[in-house]
Amino acid sequence: MSAGRLFLEALRLDFDSIDDLRRRIDAALELDVGGFIFFGADADAAGLLAGEILASADRPLWLAADLERGAGQHLRGLTTFPPPGALAHHPAADEAVRIAARSTALEASALGLNLALAPVLDLDVEAVNPIVGTRSFGPEPARVASLGGAWIEACQAEGVAACAKHFPGHGRTTADSHAELPVVDALRETLEADLTPFRAVAGEVACVMSAHVAYPALGAGGPATLESAVLVDLLRGDMGFEGLVLTDALNMSGVREQAEAQSPEVAALSAGCDVLLYPPDLAEAIAAVEKATAASEVVAGRLTESLARGEQA
Repeated sequence: MSAGRLFLEALRLDFDSIDDLRRRIDAALELDVGGFIFFGADADAAGLLAGEILASADRPLWLAADLERGAGQHLRGLTTFPPPGALAHHPAADEAVRIAARSTALEASALGLNLALAPVLDLDVEAVNPIVGTRSFGPEPARVASLGGAWIEACQAEGVAACAKHFPGHGRTTADSHAELPVVDALRETLEADLTPFRAVAGEVACVMSAHVAYPALGAGGPATLESAVLVDLLRGDMGFEGLVLTDALNMSGVREQAEAQSPEVAALSAGCDVLLYPPDLAEAIAAVEKATAASEVVAGRLTESLARGEQA
């Protein structure tokens, strides 16, 4: 298997024509890509493309979308739910969350999608946070853990993998990781609250998404996506997580400008990421990983490990 299988390519139905997307899909499949992420799609168009992809591929693929607020968030015409912060205030919040997750999974699966990039397990603890807000189930670690766990259980019971994000927590940032690298200077004792929801679901959730955020107290002076102290020592070693580690989008400045002496894709793989999302240039990213694996037994070993883990997912 090739390095291409590490990657999920973005399909921007909100920007590109169907014909352009078909050309990109064909090119990505030629590169042995591991799957696709759908953005801004009409549900019928997404279903059509998903069917074509699955019919032309000779292997399992991940077909994903950001579905924090239901399948309608990126698949127009399907159900959109209130954000998690609102669901958490429902008088029967646990059941409301389960209904939302179940509906999300069933509607996505009906189109051929098998990976929901949700739920957000970040804590809503910073008033000026530009990223989290109502995407979170709230500020209380135990509450976020409970409702996030309910969402994951209901989603995965319908055959769609869930992805807890953004590890080890994006809730204390005051900068946008799309534009720059946020740094959280909180003490390790404080960050234990942020880790609580992830720790609670580590044994059940299929995937965990890394944050392009620095946490010096966790041994991460750069973005967590590029730090084995966070992804290997903490997530896998301390928490016992055995599923897939996904990067947040690799076109974001919070990670793109941080890798030193190697591409962000190679740095993310080396740090412990198994699935690499939305590189700016798919062919260039795959070539960088292939070059690195040819030059380094360590990187080659990480590639083998990640591909094997993906085969088992």
